[in-house]
Amino acid sequence: MKMGYQYYEAEMEYSDETIRRMFKTEYYTYERLRLVLRYVLAIALVAAALLLGLPIAPQAICLMIGAWLFVTPDFPSKVRAEGVIQQRGGQTSTVRMTFDGKSIGIGNGLTIAYAEIDRLIEDGQYYYIFRDRQTAVMVPKGGVRNGSEEAFRSYIEEKTGKEFAVNKNILNMNLKDIIAMLRDEIAQKKARKRR
Repeated sequence: MKMGYQYYEAEMEYSDETIRRMFKTEYYTYERLRLVLRYVLAIALVAAALLLGLPIAPQAICLMIGAWLFVTPDFPSKVRAEGVIQQRGGQTSTVRMTFDGKSIGIGNGLTIAYAEIDRLIEDGQYYYIFRDRQTAVMVPKGGVRNGSEEAFRSYIEEKTGKEFAVNKNILNMNLKDIIAMLRDEIAQKKARKRR
C-alpha cells in the first residue's frame, strides 16, 4: 500500500524510566533463549531442593537461587540500564528523528537505512526499531507528526519489509515460538561470525 506521506517526524524524551524500558525490550527481544534457559535452571534448582532430599544448607541455597532466577528474569537488562543511567547522572535528553524515503535520521547525525533494520517491536506505548541490539530508536505512539499513527506504522513496515511484533511472555510460548527462537539465535551467531 502506498502511503500519502514520504516524511515523518518524531521526538523521544529519554529519561531513567524510558532507558530502563528500552533495555528491557532489547533483552526480551535478543535474549529470549537465555531467558528460557534461566527459567529452566530456576525450575531445576527448586525441584532439586524439594525432591532430592538434600541437606538443609544446599536445599536452602538451591531454593534461594532458583526463586531469585525465577522472580528476576530481566535482571541483566536492569544492570545494564542502571549503568547507563548512572553515566547520564539522571539527566533527560530529547532526540529528534526523521523518517524519509530512504532512511531514519537521528538528531545526533546518525542515519539508519531501512535495509539495515533487524527487528520491529511494539508495546502499548512505543515502537522500537532495532538496527541491532546496540542501536535502536524508540518512537512514542501518538507522537509522530506528518501523518497518522497507522500510516506511520504501515510506512515503516513497507520500507523495512518487516512487521511490528509484540514480545511474548516466555510462559505463553508454544513449540512454534521456541523453534523460531532457536532459528533466530543461530542466525544471530552466524551474523556475529561474519563481522
